[in-house]
Amino acid sequence: MTDTAGVSGDVLRLACRQEGRARVLAAAGQLTEKECAAFLEALVRELATPAERLVLDLGGLMYMSSAGLGTLVAIHKRFVDAGRRLVLAGANSRVRKLLALTSLDRLIESALSVEEALKLP
Repeated sequence: MTDTAGVSGDVLRLACRQEGRARVLAAAGQLTEKECAAFLEALVRELATPAERLVLDLGGLMYMSSAGLGTLVAIHKRFVDAGRRLVLAGANSRVRKLLALTSLDRLIESALSVEEALKLP
């Protein structure tokens, strides 16, 4: 089953699905300050699920602003505090570069693809 939510006139599209003991939240479009509140809300809802980890599929995300990066830092802390895992997956080269420049790729676990993230121990 997939839960979908369009945010801010479809500038950001989110879709969730269950994959074994993990949840996958796919983000598509762009993540700017305007979409961050709804994005954070969706991520917080995922904390209420019993899934061991959330794989955040960034494959469809074409742009992320500094506000989006801040949201990732904030939600990562909540996942850590709750004893849960957040794994970023499938980011395109532009988003990967942004994560590397800000060292978020070192702070938040990441994988090249959703499939790889789901296979992590």
